[in-house]
Amino acid sequence: YELTTPPGENPAALTAYGQRQKNLAMLLVTGAENITYGDAERKPIEKLQVELGSYMMLVQQARDNHQRGDTTAMLAAYRASAEAIDNMLLPTAEELDEVNWRELERIYAQQQKDGIGSIGLALLSGTGLVAVLVALQLFLNARMRRTLNPFLLLATILAVGSVLDTTRIFLSTGHHLKVAKEDAFTSLHTLRKGRAIAYSANAAESRYLLDKAFAAKHDKAFFKHVDLIAKLPSGMTYDRLLSSVRSGHMPSGFTGFLADELNNITFPGERDAAVKTLDAFSRYFAIDAQIRQLEKSGQHQAAVALCIGTNPGQSNWAFEEFKKAHTKTMDINKAEFDRAIEASFQTLDGFEVKMPILMGAIALFTFLGLRPR
Repeated sequence: YELTTPPGENPAALTAYGQRQKNLAMLLVTGAENITYGDAERKPIEKLQVELGSYMMLVQQARDNHQRGDTTAMLAAYRASAEAIDNMLLPTAEELDEVNWRELERIYAQQQKDGIGSIGLALLSGTGLVAVLVALQLFLNARMRRTLNPFLLLATILAVGSVLDTTRIFLSTGHHLKVAKEDAFTSLHTLRKGRAIAYSANAAESRYLLDKAFAAKHDKAFFKHVDLIAKLPSGMTYDRLLSSVRSGHMPSGFTGFLADELNNITFPGERDAAVKTLDAFSRYFAIDAQIRQLEKSGQHQAAVALCIGTNPGQSNWAFEEFKKAHTKTMDINKAEFDRAIEASFQTLDGFEVKMPILMGAIALFTFLGLRPR
């Protein structure tokens, strides 16, 4: 945005750039501190750090040339910086994301498998223990003519209770894990990727106005990014799509990150937030059409003003409204993710202490029940 206006006339763009640069540096530090999968994570992070430095140098060159009024040199540096983002930074970030996503999928699948095995083992061993205790009762009844052995009865009750409680804990933990991963985190991952693509689309919109020699290229990139976020079925408008989605019907052929989120609605308020996100994106997209129409009709300054404007009805305002709705959808899923993880820990709380005590009590009551009278 800074380069689309005369030097010094868009200080907000400079402030926003500085803040995002700071946020990115902090995220890279956080990522570096959380390396879990060796070089598969380390190398992309190192590459991001190196390429980010090169990108910022090119951005500064573009800004310096803009200050001097050297449009040709400014555009050359700007194109190089844009290529650095498109060809180096974004693919590397995608590689890092893919590494972590694959590991998450693998570990989750293994945990699901282990959970089923644990439930089966608990049922098998617990049922076997109960069967032995019942068999002892029957044996003593046959040999000693005693109707019930109180201690063995207590041991049997504790054994049945421990089996039921262990099964409940494993099933409950598995359910909370499913909510956290499949319902909440999958939506968060989808929404976060959609957010990144939305920033790329917004950048392509500005490039379309700034770099006229490559306007067709930037135009194509914009619509490619839009399709990744929300690709409408052939012949359908956003109004018809929104009407259909609000009624709970997902039209065939509607794809993209927002479609994926709407297909994974689970939590209270999530559908309403996701529909509002789609609605806000449709308004942003409609304003983009106005920008292109102004540019094609020779009204370049009006197109720029509409693109970088922050008043209601202008593009940056619409993009911020989209981000607000998008953030609310993510916040709903983030809160449910945290709630599911906390519930899982609460379910397991004290399990490692309770079970040895129960097993010890069962052994003690069994010993007392078999002790010679």
